[in-house]
Amino acid sequence: MQPYLDAVRDKVCTVCLDAVMHGDQFVRCGLPKGRTCPVEVFLPQVIGVVEAVDSWLLDDYVKVLREKVCAICKHSEGDVCVLRLQADCPLDRYFMLVAEAIQEVNTRLNAEAATVGIP
Repeated sequence: MQPYLDAVRDKVCTVCLDAVMHGDQFVRCGLPKGRTCPVEVFLPQVIGVVEAVDSWLLDDYVKVLREKVCAICKHSEGDVCVLRLQADCPLDRYFMLVAEAIQEVNTRLNAEAATVGIP
């Protein structure tokens, strides 16, 4: 899980509106106290979504994201998510970047696995 978390932090957290930055260096998440980032909370499920969908269309990924992740999020009531309606859900806001980070890790891990034993 750590390679995925590191990739997301490098690709997403550094551009997130909620990030606390020092110059161009990411310091920490700046979400209000008591609120956790859904990207981190649901990362295993989001990885599953990205790996389950094989499409060039972002809408196909978002449909599965809503079914598998948003459906179990405490901020969602049925098809309505207050945070998403207010453009305040980092997972929704940065899903494309999160998906790219996951795919990059998968590509790297697959390449490493394919070259095991090759000097």
